[in-house]
Amino acid sequence: MADTNHAGHLPSVGTEDLMGVRSRISWGAILAGSVLALALYFLLTLLGGAIGLSVSDNVDGRNLATGAAIYAILVTALSLFVGGLVAAQLTTGENKREAALYGLLVWAAVFAMLLWLMASGVRAGFNAMVGVATAGATAGQAAAQNTTAADWEALAQRAGYTPQQIESFKQQARTAPAQVGAAAQDPATRQQAEQAARDAGEAATRVTWYTFLGVLVSMLAAAAGGYVGAGPTFRLFAVPVGGAGYSGGYGGAARTAV
Repeated sequence: MADTNHAGHLPSVGTEDLMGVRSRISWGAILAGSVLALALYFLLTLLGGAIGLSVSDNVDGRNLATGAAIYAILVTALSLFVGGLVAAQLTTGENKREAALYGLLVWAAVFAMLLWLMASGVRAGFNAMVGVATAGATAGQAAAQNTTAADWEALAQRAGYTPQQIESFKQQARTAPAQVGAAAQDPATRQQAEQAARDAGEAATRVTWYTFLGVLVSMLAAAAGGYVGAGPTFRLFAVPVGGAGYSGGYGGAARTAV
């Protein structure tokens, strides 16, 4: 704070002394925390995969799946906690609340990166799968169009099948559609299919709730990391100055760190 005059009045402030208030957010710190959190996440995920493959022969499949889900939640939370802490450490002048917001921004940036990577991978895999399926279907159609029943029987005979076996195969091929239709109309088969659909729906519900819990825990961990990494809060306040022949006023400002 500028010194006061002898009358105890503050000096006048001119237009040239003012400047616009800009955003205090540090995107560089958020990007650094996000990249570190993402790298740590992939590193710990690889470690968990190596451990899972090492103990898969000695652990029940259900227990292994449960342990993998818990490990994934813990890894995500730890990575985002570190990312939020680093982002808060790389900024200056923030208070605890602002530091927690930095952690939340790191969480949002990391999940945006993960969604983009997942979408890119799924898109690339889908395109490759469609290409393979199209090539296979084209080859199959060409082979089917160029192969007659006589050719098929000749191939079967060269493979060592007897005429009776070949005739049995042909008979099964003719009766297969009717057998499939009868099985679809069987009440027991329909009940099994309905039960399988209900089980699949319940499993999807559990997975959705577990995913929501993991995302919520990771968000809170990122905010906690930013809160823990917050630096000291500086406050400015006026200090009254007294002395001989001085009638009053404020002579300066003191700064303290909390």
